Amino acid sequence: AERAVSDRAEELAKLNRELKETSQATTRLVKLGELLQACVTFHEAFSVVGSAMPDFFGELSGTVHLTSASRNLVEEMAHWGAVRSSVGQFAPEDCWALRRGQEHVAGPGMLTPRCNHITENGGRGYVCMPLAAQGETLGIVHLCEPEAADRPAWLAERQQILRGVVDTLALALANLRLRETLRQQSIRDPNTGLYNRRYLEETSSRELRRMERSKQPLAMIMLDVDHFKQFNDTFGHEAGDLVLKQVASTLLDHARESDVVSRYGGEEFALMMPGTSLADAAERAEA
Repeated sequence: AERAVSDRAEELAKLNRELKETSQATTRLVKLGELLQACVTFHEAFSVVGSAMPDFFGELSGTVHLTSASRNLVEEMAHWGAVRSSVGQFAPEDCWALRRGQEHVAGPGMLTPRCNHITENGGRGYVCMPLAAQGETLGIVHLCEPEAADRPAWLAERQQILRGVVDTLALALANLRLRETLRQQSIRDPNTGLYNRRYLEETSSRELRRMERSKQPLAMIMLDVDHFKQFNDTFGHEAGDLVLKQVASTLLDHARESDVVSRYGGEEFALMMPGTSLADAAERAEA
């Protein structure tokens, strides 16, 4: 009877520990979601992820990979832990989780194939979990066990929290991508892809203040396309749009990284050049 009571006490103590761990993990998950929703850039989001993941997965190493806008490349955005078991960049078809749209687990003694993006990691078990939200697959979360094991028991212990982290991260990234898309639509000219007049005016005010503080010059080149209306009337608006796109491409080819190239309106363009003197601006305009 005493042994039974002792066993029962141990079971209750274990259950209490598990409930406490689950409660703590849930609290951390809520905090992670709040932090991610407050992020305004992908850089901020992945910085949060890299710092938070060890709290969820302890000794397990891992990465978050994001699918590029072109959908033909998957790139590492965050890493944590001592082991780096995946290459930094790979094609989507190199990952079984992305191929099949579902969790993929591989390890010693398992029949499942190993993903092609996995490096030689001493036969460690790993899991790739797709990041999917709003009908779109955004990338994967990849976890690797610290040492080789006979079976991926490490995964079973963390399965629920892993799914919670993946769902939270996927939703936050989908919202970030949507916000960035809407922002780009609001500041870009749809025909040429250049910044629009609104963005130029906002940026020029900010750059003027910055240049005043740093005692640096700020130059602006304004230009338009000669006889554009006549060209449009003769050859049509589609041909005119092609001309505008070619002008935009030429301006971008000659712009520095710090320059702001915009379509000011109609056939008018503007090139703002922080840190450029009047003499240098005149030389660039003639080039």
